[in-house]
Amino acid sequence: MGVLTLPFFEAIAVGCLSGLVGTLMVLGNRVFFAESLSHGTFPGAVLGVVVANALGANLSDGLMLGSVAVCIPLAIFMHYLGKVHGVSSTAAAGTTLTLGFAMGILLLRWFQPLPLHVDSFLVGSLTTVNHRDVAVAAGLVIICLLAVLACRRRLFQAYFDPTTSPHSGLYDALTLGLICLTMAAVIPAVGTILSIALLVAPAAGLRPWVSRPEALLIGAGIIGITIAVAGLFIAAHLSLSAGGTIAIVAGVFYLASMTAYKAIS
Repeated sequence: MGVLTLPFFEAIAVGCLSGLVGTLMVLGNRVFFAESLSHGTFPGAVLGVVVANALGANLSDGLMLGSVAVCIPLAIFMHYLGKVHGVSSTAAAGTTLTLGFAMGILLLRWFQPLPLHVDSFLVGSLTTVNHRDVAVAAGLVIICLLAVLACRRRLFQAYFDPTTSPHSGLYDALTLGLICLTMAAVIPAVGTILSIALLVAPAAGLRPWVSRPEALLIGAGIIGITIAVAGLFIAAHLSLSAGGTIAIVAGVFYLASMTAYKAIS
């Protein structure tokens, strides 16, 4: 496999991670929330690279740590903004999305030239990932699996019937935390603006076909891996952007799944 060995394992890790966390997003109605955060990681990624470069640290580490550092306060900001009287959750998410992306563009221009091209932030660079990127993504897969296995009943109860779920706010915070960490971990592979496709498509496309949340988790993880690996090899064969190709494959899967379901229902 040669030069595609690390990208292949990264695709497996981020595909599985995206499928698992994407299921929590879909079941918890956090898709637009996550879309806003995907743009909100942009300024954090830029700042992380700037700081890491100044300190002589690993740029990939700085990118992910910076993304999480900005993603979390933006998530808190969006959460409390949505509680303001007259401000809907959709308006809060839209405001956060615009604010985050605008901050990213501003910082990108302010600190030019950067040691990484803008494409590395926006659409990722799967073919240039390193061992740390793969280790971080694989580690988060394990953390996510352990968290979901330990809390799955409470999580699903909090999603479907929050009024009867004890500590529903705690499980909501767990979901938001996993989303933030996942957003940062997938940036080296698919960037900030394309990550939402890989996160949402597996679970959203599979949801009409399965009735049990546990089955959706497993199926979305498998489909996420399939989409990421297929996108990588199509991109390598046709000399295309891996992140963009993965997003297209994710979109094709979702459209095909919805079309097939409507055709037989």
